Amino acid sequence: MPKKNEDQSYNEIDNIRDDLDSLKHNVIELTRHLKKEGDKQLESATNMLMDRYEEYKDVGARQIKNVERRVKAKPTQALAIAFATGLVASFLLRGRR
Repeated sequence: MPKKNEDQSYNEIDNIRDDLDSLKHNVIELTRHLKKEGDKQLESATNMLMDRYEEYKDVGARQIKNVERRVKAKPTQALAIAFATGLVASFLLRGRR
């Protein structure tokens, strides 16, 4: 009788070992899959950010040209605005001390 119980416990240990090996294999496959999907998501996000960067760079360049055009058209007004802005900034920064 003890022999049958001993064989059964060895079978259970072998089954557990097989289950653990299967689990290990599944975890490895899942990790590979997640890495592959993560790489795809990273590439997609990088492409989207680069597109946005180019778009914002173009918008910024247009705005700079617009400001340059306005300053050239009305230099006195631009100087007065810059002076007033500097004066306001000076008062605001002096109040923080």
